[in-house]
Amino acid sequence: MQVVPVPVHEVTRLLEPFTLYADGYLLLEQYDVAPAMVHTWPAAVFLGILSICLAFYTAAISTMRQVPYFAGISLLMLFLASFNIDLLQVFGAEQSQAMLLVAIVLLAGLSYGFQAFWKHIAFGWRVLAMLVTIIVLGVATFTEAEFAPDLTALHLVNYSSLATLIATLLFIIWISYENVNALLWINTQGKTPERRYSLWQFVLIAGLYLTNLLLLYLRHMGYLQTDLIYVNGYLILLLSVVAGFWGMQQREAFYGKYFPFRPTGAVLYLVFTTIAFLSIGYAYANANDPLTTLFHTFIIYTHLVYGSVFFLYLMINFGKLIKERKAVHKVVYEPRMFTLFSFFLMSTVILAILVIRTQYSTYFQAKAGYYNYLGDLYTASQNPALAKRFYEESDVYDINNVKANYSLASMYRAESQRNNEILHLKGALGKRPNPKLYVRMANLYDEKQYFFEKLYVLHEGINRFPESSEIYNNMALLYMQTSVTDSVEYYFNLAEKYSSNKEVIQSNRLAFYTRQAMLEPARALLNEVKGADYKSLRSNMAALRQLLGVNDRPDEAFAPDSLEQVEDFTLFYNQTISRLNNGDTSQLKAIDRYLKMPGNQLFQEDLLYSKGLVHHYNGRPKEARSIVENLALAASERSGYYYNALGIWMLEEGNYLAAAHYFKQAKDLGYTQAFLSHGYALAMAHKPADAVNALQEVGYTGLESATEVAGQLQQVLQQSVQQTIASGSDADKVKYLQTYLPQLTIEQVDALVKSVKEKELHRVALLSQIDYLMHQQKWRLANKAIKMASPQLQPEGELRSKLNLQQLKLWHYTKNYDALLDRMDNVYLTRLDKRYKLYFKASIAAAKGRNREAAEKYSQAVKILLFDEEVVKAAAAFYKQYAPDEMTAYEILLDGITYNPFSVELHKAYALESLDKGLTSYAEEALTTLQSLLSASEYTTFNKQFESHHQAAAKKADDWQL
Repeated sequence: MQVVPVPVHEVTRLLEPFTLYADGYLLLEQYDVAPAMVHTWPAAVFLGILSICLAFYTAAISTMRQVPYFAGISLLMLFLASFNIDLLQVFGAEQSQAMLLVAIVLLAGLSYGFQAFWKHIAFGWRVLAMLVTIIVLGVATFTEAEFAPDLTALHLVNYSSLATLIATLLFIIWISYENVNALLWINTQGKTPERRYSLWQFVLIAGLYLTNLLLLYLRHMGYLQTDLIYVNGYLILLLSVVAGFWGMQQREAFYGKYFPFRPTGAVLYLVFTTIAFLSIGYAYANANDPLTTLFHTFIIYTHLVYGSVFFLYLMINFGKLIKERKAVHKVVYEPRMFTLFSFFLMSTVILAILVIRTQYSTYFQAKAGYYNYLGDLYTASQNPALAKRFYEESDVYDINNVKANYSLASMYRAESQRNNEILHLKGALGKRPNPKLYVRMANLYDEKQYFFEKLYVLHEGINRFPESSEIYNNMALLYMQTSVTDSVEYYFNLAEKYSSNKEVIQSNRLAFYTRQAMLEPARALLNEVKGADYKSLRSNMAALRQLLGVNDRPDEAFAPDSLEQVEDFTLFYNQTISRLNNGDTSQLKAIDRYLKMPGNQLFQEDLLYSKGLVHHYNGRPKEARSIVENLALAASERSGYYYNALGIWMLEEGNYLAAAHYFKQAKDLGYTQAFLSHGYALAMAHKPADAVNALQEVGYTGLESATEVAGQLQQVLQQSVQQTIASGSDADKVKYLQTYLPQLTIEQVDALVKSVKEKELHRVALLSQIDYLMHQQKWRLANKAIKMASPQLQPEGELRSKLNLQQLKLWHYTKNYDALLDRMDNVYLTRLDKRYKLYFKASIAAAKGRNREAAEKYSQAVKILLFDEEVVKAAAAFYKQYAPDEMTAYEILLDGITYNPFSVELHKAYALESLDKGLTSYAEEALTTLQSLLSASEYTTFNKQFESHHQAAAKKADDWQL
């Protein structure tokens, strides 16, 4: 999250723009990889399906003859023993084999009963009985075990993984030659010889299949580096499974004396198929790369070896018959020379040679995968010491395997052992590199001093994985720390090209353009991503729109239930800033809700400030000033900024002494932007001498542009009227006119205005002349000046709105209420100037005796126009007559002097009202304040009025007591 100053509002005074900036937030998103996590839901799914398989298995073996039945029941017992149920402490704290014995007795006993005594029971009922038994055992285990249900499931699955692994490998061997057998059936299944294929066609199709397996083997061994199109190993396995089911039925002649194909053989085949795919899927679900590598390798080895030897078996035994286009598939298991036993023995020996040639890598991978599962179990059990030990054992059996090393790296990450994390990540990258490892490895070098280390890791990742959008994105962000913008653009282009989530890249690119002030590309991208839903992108779009002065569309308002993520806050905050001038206060409820939430302390200052901004620009100046003043007092590092913001608000409202006061406070706190503003505020407050002194201090800031502007205004303020008219530029004349306005004569004002020739500046001068005449209560001259200025201010804008407001005020002062009512809603006014309509309506209602309506309108007007001393005085005067016994008038004046402590007129009215309400001490405090605001003669005059009023109030109180 990076800060970018965005303009909130601009006010022009003495022809100089003063802009209030707020912190906008840009989001840059770098890909990272989360620590290794152990999910228990795959184990629950695995265990549920495995339980069903066990029910079918025990039911299926109960239909066998005695000898194969006892072999099947022995395998069941061994499999149940692999669960290590004793560690679950089902029957108390001590480890006991009781639960295992109960499971064996129930399942084996029930199965034996079906096999020996209840042979007439249908197969479906046997399966149901076994399912009920397994459910009872499961309920007992899960309810009585010392561990949570999810950990119990993980324990049972991960400890039994070695047994399911063996079953899977045996099953793969079982079906490894079935694809060749299926190809034989395709070639020889025609009803007539003419519809069957020849020997060479069979050799060709089988040769292509075996060649693909050979290429996969050579690529796996590293002998072949070319990128060819291979048939995926798991697709080969799936085809073998389908072909094997047909082959299982075909071989019934061999095993039929022990058990039938239906249902026993078919069920057993489907059970082992399910277990095999469960075991493979579970390995992938847990990213157990030793096992995933083992499964793929074993599929290639077995299918290549057994398939090739079976092809040899077919050629030796049935080559001549295939050549003669006989239906060989019917007699494929009736060899005359090369027996099936020889085929299996020869294939197994060759497979053993391949395993030995790789230094028993498949065995070690199986052990490593098993230990990874145990490491996962103890990680989920919050036993990091034991988990670390099992992961280390896994790393011994399959050196640098990713699962163990990344799990260990994650543990070291939690312990803040950065070097150990790097060590294990390097090991994993050396064994089985993938883009995620490069991303995580590079992110460990995020500090500036490791720039080149991170660059090296990302470059290596790009060389290995040239289509990794994540690495390209992170590389672009790394180059953003430099001045090489071409590289940033280059890598962003590559990232977007290969990304499946282009909005992430577009969001980062938009933030880059915004930071670099690349406006044309930024505008083009802004138009391209219009209507995007991605929150980070929308957040950056809101910040850019505010910089460009483009309003957000109303339908894009975002106010989530909570600020759980950073992008929730930045999108809400940026949008709030961009909607300040739309009259939209809907965000206030959301801000108040967020401020009450305990998790949002990090954003509290920004939320409070945004609340103050919404209040200020939407008609609640009192609340806004209170919030920002409190922030200025509390936020020591940013106090200068907040005082400067208050100063700009006072400039907007025309309270120039208050503005100067806040700018002075910001200056004292070292806020450099306030130095020039302070001088201008004093000039607008018609204190040229003080302004000159303040402008001289601008040079201390070291800001050349500000110093130059200050020097120019200082020179203007030190001239006489005649010098300004004679030699000053049009801009200088306007500045002089506005600064010295109350001190000039009508003739001087008229001369200055007429001497301004530049069209736009002449318009500004005309408005200043009207202000002067209205302040002097020269109503007729003011009306004439308005009529003369009107043709020159035809285009609607701020100047036209100000002229229209002057006209409305003139009708109000001269009590021309009919014209005021008739034209009020028809003249052009800016959104801020429209607020004065409430004041005019209140005044008209009071003049016509509609006191209730006037009270309501004045109450509303004071809230939104509290900064205007005229409105505050008028409202207080009305309530003094309307409700003389209440404190409403006093409270209005108190709010007025609190908001604008430099208003002489409000302090006078407050002092007198305090006397009327018997609050003498408050009245005297106000009198003391007036002494610092008025000249000696003005203070003496008011002091006499004050004493007279004091005596009258005291006499009234005495009369009341009598």
